[in-house]
Amino acid sequence: MTRYLIVDALIFDADDTLWENNIYFKKAIEEFLELVAPFAADHREVHRVLGQVERELIPQRGYGSRNFLDSLHETFRRFYSSNDGQSYFRAIEQIGERLLQHPIELLPGVVSTLERLRPHHRLVLFTKGDREEQCGKLDRSGLRPFFERVEVAEEKDAAAYEQLIGRHGIRRECSAMVGNSPRSDVLPALAAGLWAVFIPHPHTWDMEEEEVEPHERLLVTQSFSDLPAVLSRLQTGSGFQS
Repeated sequence: MTRYLIVDALIFDADDTLWENNIYFKKAIEEFLELVAPFAADHREVHRVLGQVERELIPQRGYGSRNFLDSLHETFRRFYSSNDGQSYFRAIEQIGERLLQHPIELLPGVVSTLERLRPHHRLVLFTKGDREEQCGKLDRSGLRPFFERVEVAEEKDAAAYEQLIGRHGIRRECSAMVGNSPRSDVLPALAAGLWAVFIPHPHTWDMEEEEVEPHERLLVTQSFSDLPAVLSRLQTGSGFQS
């Protein structure tokens, strides 16, 4: 029997789904590696320690560029033993300033696709991190008018999705999360009973990666522009069989 799914709400991730994000963090890390190279030449080891520091600090301070900058400072302290590090700290602050001021580069097809989707679906933005920073990026992107709701969470786990669903009366059986992150977009959305549209990004942050197993409510597409076609297959029944 073929069932037809009328897609109600589409819940969108922001970073690396609507616009480029992690490429700027990678650039900041490259600058940091160059800065500390005179006393920490093993880039792999610096990467390892930075990852460890981030895992330690995120539960205390959350996500975002400012908290990432704290991780750079702490990583520096773990490699530099002298007391004359002020010039290095100033250089790290400059790395952070460039990171906070990076341009908003929309991913291909985002505007035209949102324009096609908005007349037919409720569009909700659900991201995580520092609220001021995320809202600032949204305003600079010019995309805010597309969304009826914007939420910034400290963490995007199954409980956060449950709360989002409850607050906004989202019908989970016919609504979908759209994003690039297995950890924050795909897996918790499926756990909350939503559909998930996974759009892999080549520069997704390592800490957002997890294995994604096939699932009856999971759709995968390589391009944001393909979203209308993916949803059309669901709504005509060609992609939803039982």
